[in-house]
Amino acid sequence: MKIDTKVLTSLVMFGLFSSALLLSLWLPSQAAFLPYIIGIPGAILCGFQVIADLRNSAKPKVIDVSVDEVPKDKSAKTEAEMFFWLAVYTVLLLSVGFVIGGPIAVSLYVYFGCRDGLKNALFSGGGTLLVLFGIFDRLLGLTLFEGLLIEYLF
Repeated sequence: MKIDTKVLTSLVMFGLFSSALLLSLWLPSQAAFLPYIIGIPGAILCGFQVIADLRNSAKPKVIDVSVDEVPKDKSAKTEAEMFFWLAVYTVLLLSVGFVIGGPIAVSLYVYFGCRDGLKNALFSGGGTLLVLFGIFDRLLGLTLFEGLLIEYLF
């Protein structure tokens, strides 16, 4: 059995969720409610992920490559794309806020970044709007960042 980065990451996440559960045992019942809601499903899912990663790391990975075929390194392209989308998210969220910028950023990423269809992009943006505005803003009453441009204009 070989411990690789996937197994190590799964173990760390399992440890984080489990330690949150252990620490919440000494909290008052109302204060321990949120760690239970997050920690119990998280620890269970991370436990399954650790088991799956340990099983997959035991299997040897064999890649057949012909002599003429050289694998291309696509890591530089994916890193550049990652930083580009991080910049898009940052600019949108800082300029127009979470409720407006979040759905726009998600829709742009799904349509252009994932090269998915327009229906999926609009559905993802609508779901993000529903979660940010409906749940966080209206249901929970949290004040979300409104954006520097919106605050400046209004």
